[in-house]
Amino acid sequence: MDEAAAILEMHEGNALEAIRTLLAERDAVEEKLQIAAIAMGHGFTRGWRNRLPGKFIGEG
Repeated sequence: MDEAAAILEMHEGNALEAIRTLLAERDAVEEKLQIAAIAMGHGFTRGWRNRLPGKFIGEG
């Protein structure tokens, strides 16, 4: 079973709930990445800074 089908199965076929869960998980990962970027020294990342795309299609 592919991942998309597994996620839908976890939500009993409710696509909106599956999308809401994925968006919440994405937000949590973005928050952790922002905290990590603040905690890391500039030299450690050799100038890299996270540049996350916009939250919606067409943004960013």
